[in-house]
This record gives sequence, C-alpha cells and structure tokens, in this order.
Amino acid sequence: MMVFSFLILIGLFLLLLAALPYIIYLFGIYFGKKVEKLHVENASELPEISVVICAYEEERNIGRKIQSICDCTYPQDKIEVVIVIDKSSDNTEGVARDKLTETNLKWIVHENNERTGKNKSLNMGIKMASHDIIIDTDADVIWAKDTVEILVRRLVSDDRIAAVSADLQPNSGKDVVTSLEKVYRSFFGRMSEWESANDATYSFNGNLIALKKSVIGEITESIGPDDANIAFVAIRKGYRTIYENNAKVYEELPVNMKKQYSQKARRAKGLIQATLANRDLLKLKRPFSRLFYPLRISIYVVTPTIFFTGLLLFAIGMAVLHPIILLLLILGIVLLSIIKRGNLITSFITNQFYLFMGLYSRRKDAVIWQSTSKKVGE
Repeated sequence: MMVFSFLILIGLFLLLLAALPYIIYLFGIYFGKKVEKLHVENASELPEISVVICAYEEERNIGRKIQSICDCTYPQDKIEVVIVIDKSSDNTEGVARDKLTETNLKWIVHENNERTGKNKSLNMGIKMASHDIIIDTDADVIWAKDTVEILVRRLVSDDRIAAVSADLQPNSGKDVVTSLEKVYRSFFGRMSEWESANDATYSFNGNLIALKKSVIGEITESIGPDDANIAFVAIRKGYRTIYENNAKVYEELPVNMKKQYSQKARRAKGLIQATLANRDLLKLKRPFSRLFYPLRISIYVVTPTIFFTGLLLFAIGMAVLHPIILLLLILGIVLLSIIKRGNLITSFITNQFYLFMGLYSRRKDAVIWQSTSKKVGE
C-alpha cells in the first residue's frame, strides 16, 4: 500500500509542477507590468498599408473578407490588397476578382501553381506588396472596424516595435468548442500581453498581424507557423513584438470536435517546432530570453508530458486506495463541464491534450494548412 501512496504523492507533485508556469503567468497578469497606453494620431498621419491575404478553399469567405476591408475605419485610399491563393480547387480566385472590381481598392491577385503552405504564400505576398506596413490576415476571420487602425497605430508608435498581433476570439456561440476556446483565448491573450509589456512575445495569432516589411523581410518557410516565425524574426533582430488586446479579430471555429482536434493538433505541432528551432535565442540578454522563452518552452514541450504522467500516477494510486474519492473527482469534473462548458479546468485539460498530441505527432506537414471553415453549400 505504501507504493500506491507514493504514486499519489508523486502524481500530485508532477501536477503541481505542470501548473507552475501557468501560476507564474497568473501572477504576472494580475500584478505585472501592463502594455503602455496607445498614442492616438490623426487619421491623415496613418501610413499606406498592404493587406496580404493568404487563402485556400475560401470561395465562401473571400468576398466577405474584402467587404470587411472596405468597411474598416482605415482610409481606403491608403490600402492595397494582395491576395495569394494557394492553388484552391474552388472558385476563390474568381470570387475575389469579381468583388475587388466593385471596390476602389488597389489590388493584386496571385494563384500559386502548386500547394506551398501559408509560410511560402505569405513570403510571396510580402514580396508583391508595395508598402512597408504589411497586414497579414486570413480570409476566414472578421475584424472589428477599428482593429486594423489600432494595430497600425501601435506598430508605428515605437521604432523598436516590428510586429503587432491582434487578439483572436471565437465567434459567438454556446457550443462546447466555442465555450472552451473562449476561456483558452482569454487566458492566452493576457499571457501574451504581459510578455509584450515587459519585452516581446512570439505567441501571436496568424489570423491578423501587422508587421514592418523592412524589418521582417521574409520568414522561415519549412518549419513552424507564420505567426511565431514573424515574431521570432523580429526578436532575433532585437525588436519588440506586441500582443494588442484592444484589436479584436473573430474566428469561425471548426464545425465539430473532429475538425477542432485536427486544427488544434496541427497548430500545436507547428508552434512546438518553431519553439524548439529558435533555442539559440536563449543566449540573448533580454527579458524575453531570460524569463518568457524558458516558460514557453516548459509550457509547450515539458508540461503536457508531466501533466498526463502525474494524472496517470495519481489515478492509479487513488483507484487502489481511495476509489470512491477518485470516482467523485471524475464525476465532479464531468458535471462541471456540463453545467459550465467554458470553465478553466476543462479548458486547461483540453489544451494539454492538444499540446500532448502535437508534441508526439509524427506529421511533418504542419506548414501546409487545411481549411476548417465552412464551405459553399455547408
């Protein structure tokens, strides 16, 4: 029996160790430094920008995306639209061209001859763009009308800032997928904001990022997601990267848990790849390298394994010594998930599962994205 008591203690210790990085972030979120207040300039002083949209199988969404650009508060005569279509089998290109001809926007539409993935498509779009300020965005997200303006104002507010990410939130809904994602996104955004306030973050949202072409140039194409790669390029060159919580962008979530799993596991795989590929940045003498990057490595690479190992050891010990208590704990978590779908415990466990699957996934195509948004006819 002593062995099983020992398993319970070891399991609890590992669970606490897994939670430690998140506890540090909680402390930073509530008591740490905040992002400096944004200075608002006159609209006439806003620079010209190029909105680069990388699209794959987005016939249903591309027209709505272009309309959202027309409806935003950013001066229309200062916007260029560059659409890079990654060899879609649907009519994304035709719909995009038809919609753009109805606007007063300057635009370019390019379709790749073969599937290349988001990273290569983005590099193509950046090269084609006429302006230094690039807005990297996806076709299946909707932004608040002032989001682009807020991002650009933040980007040009300091010469040390090279890239700014918008705050990604799921569209309205009360289903399980949406409820869990809302809790996760809320905590994720505040973690990234704390990092930004102190130095830099690479936990960006690829759905909408403003960047300086003169600094970023191009991103790594063969490994990792475009958002993390953008941030890593900026950090490597000594610049700051900011997560702007006041700039909102809304994502259409996968229609079911199966597609949600596919999307989240692929994203986790790409993020882990990018995290491990830039370990040399730990040598830099800046807050990002001394505190935040080690914490992120722990969260993405170490914590998922520790968490599920600790959970397994704890469950084995409790099943032998205190089966009734274990059953009550399981029932409590299940009831909590049913009564309050968007709760921190269920969201944390679900996120650890996605990270765990991404960590041990053998897939090598994390840079080739699969569209999970609704298609025409769905």
